[in-house]
Amino acid sequence: MTVFNLRNYQKSDVEDIVALFNGTVQAINKKDYTQEQIKQWVQLTPDYDKWHATLESTYTMVAQNRTKILGFGNISDSGELDYLYVDKDWIGYGVGKMLAKNLIDHAFKAGAKEITVYSSITAKPFFESLGFELLEQKINYRNGVLLMNYLMVYRKEEKPKAPFFR
Repeated sequence: MTVFNLRNYQKSDVEDIVALFNGTVQAINKKDYTQEQIKQWVQLTPDYDKWHATLESTYTMVAQNRTKILGFGNISDSGELDYLYVDKDWIGYGVGKMLAKNLIDHAFKAGAKEITVYSSITAKPFFESLGFELLEQKINYRNGVLLMNYLMVYRKEEKPKAPFFR
C-alpha cells in the first residue's frame, strides 16, 4: 500500500516543486503538445522568488511520501485553481485526486461559489472525472507559439432543501 500525506507548502519546497513541474510537463504532456510548445511551458531558468510569491499568496498544499514531494497544488480563496501537478512517476496513485479534493474543499469553505481551472489538454480528462465541466477552449500564444487549454468549472452540488411543513 502506498502511503502519502498532504501538508502546507513551505518556502524550502520551491526548487523541488519547480523540478516536479518541469519533469511532469516534459514527460507527460508531450503526448498532447509539440516539443516547441513544451519549450514554452517549462522553465529552464525559473524565477524561484516569483514561484514562491505565487505559492505563498494562495492556499498551497504539497503531497509527500516521507521526504519526496509527489505533487502540489494551489487555489485562491475565490476558487481559482492555479497549479495541480503530480510527479510523473506517481500519476495514477490518487495523489492528484487527494490534492484536488483538499483544494476544492478549502475554497468552498473560504466562500468560493465555484472552482475554475485552465486545464491542459492532458489534464482535461482528469478534471472531467472530478466533475468539472468545460466552459470554453482557450487559444493562447507565447512567443508566437500556440498553447491551447480549456477553461473548466466545478460547482458544488446543491442539496435539495427540505420542504417546509406546518
